[in-house]
Amino acid sequence: MLLRNDLLQYTQPSPRTVRILWISPQQSHAYVFDVAAQTADVEMVQLSALHADIRAGRASVLPADPYLMVVSQELLPPKHLQLRARAWEVIEALVTQEPAIYEARQRGQMIAQATARHQVSHPTIYRYLRRYWQRGQTPNALLPDYGNSGGRGKVRQSSAGVKRGRPRKNGADEGPGLNADEDIRRTFRVATARYAAANAKFSRLGAYQQMLSDFFVERRVDPVSGRVQAAAGVAREVPTFGQFNYWLDHDDDRPPEVARRQPSALAAASALQQAMREPLAPPPGRPGSGFYLDAVRAEVQLVSRADRQQAIGRPLVYVVTDAFSRLVCGVYVGMGEAQWPHAMLALAHCGADKQRYAQQYGRRIDEGQWPCRHLPETLFANAALTLGWNGDTLLNNFNLRCVAADDGPDDWRGVLEKRFRLLAPQMEGAPGRLDGVMDLEQFTRIVLDCVLYYNNRQQLAHAGGATPRRLWDWGVEHRGGGLKIYPEHLIRCSLMPVAQAAVTADGIALFDSLYTCARAVNERWLERARTRGQWQVKVAYDPANMDMVYLLDAAAPMQFHACHLADASVAHQHLSLAEIARLPRTAAAVPAAPLRSTTQGYASFVG
Repeated sequence: MLLRNDLLQYTQPSPRTVRILWISPQQSHAYVFDVAAQTADVEMVQLSALHADIRAGRASVLPADPYLMVVSQELLPPKHLQLRARAWEVIEALVTQEPAIYEARQRGQMIAQATARHQVSHPTIYRYLRRYWQRGQTPNALLPDYGNSGGRGKVRQSSAGVKRGRPRKNGADEGPGLNADEDIRRTFRVATARYAAANAKFSRLGAYQQMLSDFFVERRVDPVSGRVQAAAGVAREVPTFGQFNYWLDHDDDRPPEVARRQPSALAAASALQQAMREPLAPPPGRPGSGFYLDAVRAEVQLVSRADRQQAIGRPLVYVVTDAFSRLVCGVYVGMGEAQWPHAMLALAHCGADKQRYAQQYGRRIDEGQWPCRHLPETLFANAALTLGWNGDTLLNNFNLRCVAADDGPDDWRGVLEKRFRLLAPQMEGAPGRLDGVMDLEQFTRIVLDCVLYYNNRQQLAHAGGATPRRLWDWGVEHRGGGLKIYPEHLIRCSLMPVAQAAVTADGIALFDSLYTCARAVNERWLERARTRGQWQVKVAYDPANMDMVYLLDAAAPMQFHACHLADASVAHQHLSLAEIARLPRTAAAVPAAPLRSTTQGYASFVG
């Protein structure tokens, strides 16, 4: 959903950024303004055309507004306040006359009247309007630009061949330096989060040096073998430690281990007050009436934990969002193609204990930081996830209706996009600086931190600046909810993908791994397979963690027998299916036949 003041960044047919100034009440058309324009011309476009540009990938909504002027009033000198007040006095009556001010002919007549009334020139009024529309349509947009020499509080756009900022002190020896564009800043954020997760004490210098050795080397992933090929040494053009420090302090979604230098008590108190305030205009509906299931592919090649020179592909992030509060209720990171069985694991995560889940990745959280442990009344699923669709089990087991939908809430995308470029699930992406360094566990940790930041600190414009967590808590308290609670292990096991495994003399063979369980030992399955031959059984599994699979028992629909890795497959411990598939195959390899996405035949389970 597009909103007033949203910034759309176009890559086609030519690069430009436009701001949505006004949207008609009928949602039929909008007026947009090119923020780089030298004139005050406004363009009328159909709202459907803007949505089409976004869906086609020609444009994207910027998650942050680099032009918005937000400053502490106490820090402004009296002269600046006077200039702002004078400019606002001139255009206040003009900008309130919407949409007339956006029409060229009416705008000219209105400006002519304002010129006579305020005794200012036409160019001055046009300059005020251009600045007002460029910087977010607030009176602060009219503040003077005396601080432009340092660019205080404003992110300057980078240009090819032109270095921003002051020259290096030893420029003749070191070269002009490297612009910290959005891709470089993504690298800063990923490197910071990765270092913070791996070290008990955070060091800025240590994170910077680790970043140079990991991400600023010549590296490529062979498209045939998937092997990571890296050259020795660091690239010639690298960001400076000063640039790394600057952007580390500039970004507000750092990991909690990374403190900001010289924090402002006033800014911190203001941010806390904004995050905790109640929704001013709560949307219709209630928590749990509908969850939306979506998936995006991150443009980064992950490596295997068993062999860090072996790439395993680009991860898919499945996200389940509450339609009322926009809270991310469940998340799952998978590999391979987007498919319904893997998407169901994101839904299963909605009912999981989030404290225990976060603890697995070294993050301690309070229960209130991620309050959802529920299933919804209705699940709206992106149509791209219908491969292997099976909604009957959801209906029969959980009385959960499943509906295909093209669009849903995606406010969370902006936070994740600050670290990784996001692609449609079917897109392959292009080689990048982040390829061939991180493994699945490290990537999942970064996704987890993004979700925690978004749920607890991201302000929602449609709810008066309330965070998703506050809106969820408010909705649960005041509007009840369509929320359902079931035992976590039953949700997870019943929604896992199911495959055929073979009971052999060596163990239960599945995907080149061997498993055993108490039932197999008590009933002497291995001895029977040795004398009578092997047979097939059905097991449920999680492709992201193959340490444990669950044997299904048709005679006891609510029992799932946990099977752990046998000693012969201890080398597969803590590995995903994608990582195991790239290991040298063993004699125990038995191709598994995937079945339906959920345990069909267990519809009697109601919870």
